[in-house]
Amino acid sequence: MAEHLIIIGGVAAGAKAAARARRVNPKLRITLYQDETEVSYTACGQPYYLSGLINKRESLIIRRAEDFARDGIEIKNHHRVTALNVADRTMTVHDRIRNQKHVVNFDSLIIATGARSVIPETPGNNLEGVLTLRSMLELDKFHTFLIRQQPKTAVIVGSGYIGLEMAESLRELDIEVTLLSRNRQVFSRLDEEMSQPIHDYLIKKNVQVITGNGIAELCGYSERVNQVLTESGRRIPADLVVLAMGAKANVELAQQAGIMLGETGAIAVDERMQTNIEGIFAAGDCAESKHQLSGLPIWQPLGDTANLQGRVAGENAAGGDAKFPGVMGTAICKCFDMQIGLTGLTEKAARADGFDVISIIIDARDKARYYPDVRKLRLKLVAEKQNGRLLGAQAVGLGAVDKTIDIAATALLGNLHCRDLENADLAYAPPFSPVLSPIIIAAGALLKKVCHSDH
Repeated sequence: MAEHLIIIGGVAAGAKAAARARRVNPKLRITLYQDETEVSYTACGQPYYLSGLINKRESLIIRRAEDFARDGIEIKNHHRVTALNVADRTMTVHDRIRNQKHVVNFDSLIIATGARSVIPETPGNNLEGVLTLRSMLELDKFHTFLIRQQPKTAVIVGSGYIGLEMAESLRELDIEVTLLSRNRQVFSRLDEEMSQPIHDYLIKKNVQVITGNGIAELCGYSERVNQVLTESGRRIPADLVVLAMGAKANVELAQQAGIMLGETGAIAVDERMQTNIEGIFAAGDCAESKHQLSGLPIWQPLGDTANLQGRVAGENAAGGDAKFPGVMGTAICKCFDMQIGLTGLTEKAARADGFDVISIIIDARDKARYYPDVRKLRLKLVAEKQNGRLLGAQAVGLGAVDKTIDIAATALLGNLHCRDLENADLAYAPPFSPVLSPIIIAAGALLKKVCHSDH
């Protein structure tokens, strides 16, 4: 009998791991257990479905069970793994359709249990109209609520990726939106001076922004939310409350089985995505990564990271020897027409990790200044003071933030210095870039600080 690989969890990492394992070992028996109906879907597109920009729910589904079956991968939908015995190489599975439990043997295992939305222990958190957004079940509940209840006012608690994307989506539906953040700034992953343009832009787009204030209570009438009471005592009308306060890794199953957790609270893995138990791997939002610059553990629950980790875990669980080098912390999102991107370390994070740094901020254009539809962006580069090695980049604005951040991310991968970037041979034509790219200008300005620090 062929060896049996079991994968717990689908969506991004689990689905990618299954596909990769099949390519590496055509004879391997592969079973994937998924608690939800859908196996492989994109959570990143959910806000755009709610706004109506994406008009079909089906567009969010990547592959269905029958697609996997054609590759000889067995999908067990509506099955929850409730216990794991690593010594016996067995696990207990609850078939939620038949309400039956059974024990399954495995040879190798990939844990891809993902993460769940953070729900604060706040009075009123179970009222109708208090919603989260992560799984397809949460999406369907959200979509149904919008159609049936037609909310007029919404409070979004949290100003990260989902908070900003949902601010756009709800304004597109002509809902009055208040963005509430306990942090002093919106999108706190950025340095403070880089988040201020986002704050100002949200106000321009008729989003009320309240920072430095959290929720004390969610108030309701007839079991339905109608008001948010903040920690400062302010009362905000709300027919809808979106809890966008981040996510928490689903690690309980692994932890109970004696699988080691890392410093971040997610599952600790090596560069092969293997846990402390041989033959048991973890990938995706439940697993840690290593930051390639600092060398420190980092938890980055993003779709692209999950796919990259899943690919490595799948290959190794099928007998290969792939390695995952870690992440640079690269991420991007949009809010209305504003793009927000970062890679590497922020100045704040670099100093906290012990780097002696210099930085530069420039305001630039994404095309030649005379070209129609030229758009502005703000760029910040962070580098080591001693030698000018690039440590990070942040960019916000209406112009080509994605291109700028991807250039910087590639520079980080190549361990480049400001001097390298100042002379980078990047594509130029008036419709695409100024004669000197913003990153070239910023690197040149930063290099002067490096030279100055030498004297």
